[in-house]
Amino acid sequence: MKVVIRGKFYTITKEKVEEKLRGIEPEEGKVKYFAEIEGTEVPIKQVLSRTLNISKVTFTTQHAFDILTRLGFKIRGTSWADPRTIPYSS
Repeated sequence: MKVVIRGKFYTITKEKVEEKLRGIEPEEGKVKYFAEIEGTEVPIKQVLSRTLNISKVTFTTQHAFDILTRLGFKIRGTSWADPRTIPYSS
């Protein structure tokens, strides 16, 4: 799938995401949304940043949410996040 972030084109696939995130430790801190990647919950901005090799300030949480759900990843919100995403989006 092709995506545009700040005028730059990127190609991203579910397989590329899984490959780039394999074996990494999820970042800690105040995070609202997580993607389930091979059984591990990873903050969605960490997922997109690591997969596309771009800074997390380059894109919004909404960008990450939209891209990852279109790729078929399940997204979960924390208890204080958007209740429509708890426990997982489909």
